[in-house]
Amino acid sequence: MNEVKKTKYDKLVGRVGNEYHFCDGIFEYKDGMCRATGTILVPVSREEYEDRTDPEGDYVRDMFLYHWQELVQSGNTEEGFKEWIENVLRWEGDEAIFDFSGYDLWEQLRKLGMSEEDYPVFECVGCGRCLADTEFDEVYDKELLKKIIEIENKDRDRHE
Repeated sequence: MNEVKKTKYDKLVGRVGNEYHFCDGIFEYKDGMCRATGTILVPVSREEYEDRTDPEGDYVRDMFLYHWQELVQSGNTEEGFKEWIENVLRWEGDEAIFDFSGYDLWEQLRKLGMSEEDYPVFECVGCGRCLADTEFDEVYDKELLKKIIEIENKDRDRHE
């Protein structure tokens, strides 16, 4: 069995444009393989939030119309689209629209001054090995970034 040393971080590392990169953890396997994994979150402005969650808006129609049509054709709903989408949004809430992976990291962005009034939610737009070779516009944790670079270089070196 390949033993692994896991170090959990869940810390904000840096920003590229409006994408905030977090290090979830670093994994070091006994066979020498090592990885840094992360999550990328994007703040959703109040205006975008209102637009994307409007049950009668283009975004909701474009996102859900095909699913509703499939349900109608397969006999799994007799509801009209408007009624069906209102039920979906009522039952699933914002998670029907946004990827809330990394929800537990939101507070770190709130501490940067992104209020819930101005940015109601943050959406996950990437995860996994999303930290390697990233050129950040702004770095929030230089020491952690140094560790990430070391671990990624160590992993690259073992393949050369």
